[in-house]
Amino acid sequence: MNPHPHKEKNNRDYVTLVNIALTAALEANVAIMDVYSGKIIPEEKSDGSPITLADKKANSIILNHLKKTGIPVVSEESDIPDHSVRRSWPRYWIIDPLDGTKEFIGRNGEFTVNIALITEGEPVIGVITAPATQMAWVGLKGERPRKIKNTGNIPPFDTERGMPGTFIEKQMHLSDGIHVAVSRSHPDPKTTSLVRELKRNHSKLTTQAKGSSLKFCDLAEGMANIYPRYTPTFEWDTAAGHAILNAAGGELFDLNTKKPLRYTKKELQNPPFIAFADKEASGKFFS
Repeated sequence: MNPHPHKEKNNRDYVTLVNIALTAALEANVAIMDVYSGKIIPEEKSDGSPITLADKKANSIILNHLKKTGIPVVSEESDIPDHSVRRSWPRYWIIDPLDGTKEFIGRNGEFTVNIALITEGEPVIGVITAPATQMAWVGLKGERPRKIKNTGNIPPFDTERGMPGTFIEKQMHLSDGIHVAVSRSHPDPKTTSLVRELKRNHSKLTTQAKGSSLKFCDLAEGMANIYPRYTPTFEWDTAAGHAILNAAGGELFDLNTKKPLRYTKKELQNPPFIAFADKEASGKFFS
């Protein structure tokens, strides 16, 4: 007899949601790469940031899949309900249909699809796909994160077999040196200053510039140790990566509070943060 029937049922429910989110992301990949293979014509949104037909197509596809769950959705590319409405939701999806639009326009391949489920201010499911490389990363609270190779657009799993893909194993250790993930498109003086300070104490320090949420995937895999970010990001930029990172034993900290970043904030813009591949390593940084 199963002593924890409710836990088992909840896990099955979550795997079903992972399945839907991954299916949505992989279908969005196909639409994104279809646009990528032709002429890219960027437009400018009201905040000055770029948007393309790929963002719009991916958004429509993902929303169509997620509506099957009956769970509310917050998307960068859709009208966003007021905080008075969002704060009443026990859980909701938050998505960035195409994270790294600048990288997409620049055709460097470093763009992703981000889908996360937030429960009581915490990201508990994270799905990130990289359309250009056909890689996917999946994180679920309480489960080891997975990585999927050459997925095409059909998830290679079902709810009976549980979570998809192979387990993510850390590839590096602190003894290999400090590897700092930094934004390719959003460099800033504070990050440069932090890297300079870290170099004083760590002779073996390298920086790795990448676009989109791929930096979180590098942390989850141990290909980077820390990722500081002082320039603006929004909840849809970090939630999926945060969930995957947590499942891999890492954490993302709000630099103002020195506590794990929370979601469902009144303002969707995140404070400055620092993410660690190993949660325990944060103690040395904040001491």
